[in-house]
Amino acid sequence: MQLQKGRNPDVLVIGGGVSGLTAAVDLASRGISVLLVEQKQHCGGRTYSFVHKETGDEVDNGQHMMMGCYHFTLRFLSTIGAMSRISVQKRLSVVFRDAAGGVFRLQSGPFPAPANILFGLLRLKSLTLAQRFSLLRVGAALLFENPNTDEDLQSLTVEQWLDRLHQPKENKEYLWNIIAVGTLNDSPAVVSAALFVKVLQSAFMGKQGDSSMVIPHEGLSGVLVDGAVDYLESRNCEVRTGTSVDHVVMEGDIAASVLLSSGDIVSPRAIVSAVPYFDLSKIFGTETGRAFPERALADKFISSPIVTIYLWFDRSFMEEDFAALLGSPVHWVFNKSRLLTKKNGSVEYLSLVISGAASIIDREKEEIVALGISELGRFYPASAQAALLHSLVIKEKRATFSPRVGTQAYRPAHTTSLRNLFLAGDWTDTKLPATIEGAAQSGYRCSELVRKYLNA
Repeated sequence: MQLQKGRNPDVLVIGGGVSGLTAAVDLASRGISVLLVEQKQHCGGRTYSFVHKETGDEVDNGQHMMMGCYHFTLRFLSTIGAMSRISVQKRLSVVFRDAAGGVFRLQSGPFPAPANILFGLLRLKSLTLAQRFSLLRVGAALLFENPNTDEDLQSLTVEQWLDRLHQPKENKEYLWNIIAVGTLNDSPAVVSAALFVKVLQSAFMGKQGDSSMVIPHEGLSGVLVDGAVDYLESRNCEVRTGTSVDHVVMEGDIAASVLLSSGDIVSPRAIVSAVPYFDLSKIFGTETGRAFPERALADKFISSPIVTIYLWFDRSFMEEDFAALLGSPVHWVFNKSRLLTKKNGSVEYLSLVISGAASIIDREKEEIVALGISELGRFYPASAQAALLHSLVIKEKRATFSPRVGTQAYRPAHTTSLRNLFLAGDWTDTKLPATIEGAAQSGYRCSELVRKYLNA
């Protein structure tokens, strides 16, 4: 359904990623008309999927992990009717593998948080008893440190913080670094300890289910995108893909009108910009700098890449749904044959994830595939008997911003110097790393601010 010809929407949302979709859906749920424009031919931003031609399997543009503490994301999925497309673990259960053949499981106990996680950590067989007890120092720090206000904590890297808490090398390599790289997407030597503490507190110090993994059973488009687009179109809102913003006209402290690439000019009452930091200048050019100084903050971010290797084999050798690999350049392996509801005859369909992949990103795809196969051989010796049928490498060079020490100082607020312009995106001041949850949280916050501005 389209807006009536000549009718301006209440709100223009620029960008159809998770933050833009979340803002648009929440506004539409309250009877506010929305026009959402997305420059690509599909919505989803960095969270979309497509069909692999050779196998017919769904492929995500990159593997994303979600947890029970993703409250805004789960609220969004509930609104768009997508909860049936995921499952949530009853209790956290994660397999860790080492190249020596060790298989270890971190499984939370049947107790209220944080006792449930403490129970799991003290039973983690990859660490000695003394090393497990040293984990309690981290637990104590999580009880008392405030990552939003503690300037000392904000000045530390994850590595420095763990050293201050006297964490042995094994604790870092076999637990903390896996979590840090997976959630912050860069080396513990450079990323912010404050954000890491925020992640750990969100997952381990809240409700019992917050630490559980959320398992998608369809591609990311099916989980996060399709239902949102259907929701918007069923509520007299419009989604235009293949449409970009050519120019924004400012009048005083208002973004008055927007010229679209289609040639249409729209004059919404409010605008939500939900584009990545690296695209902001394309929409709000240099001439808008004085009216919109927040735009300059986007130039300060450093991107961090993710590489995902998709491999199809002629026989099964991976027993678990997903596993973390210890001491490997490949951080996680997901068994898509077990996780996805829709299967197309693939015997073993795996996705291998390399986060913070700056040292890998420029390698040839054949070399990256060879690396993935080699690492599988180290951790799954039976893979040597499996023949590779198909492979695909997806490089996301600007998958996230690198949340380095000091980054918080230039993450922009959701409000701007233009009264009717609001910023959404995982890179804005969410107090979270660049995750699906950060994007969803920013979308809901922008919806709240827009409604306040519109008195709606």
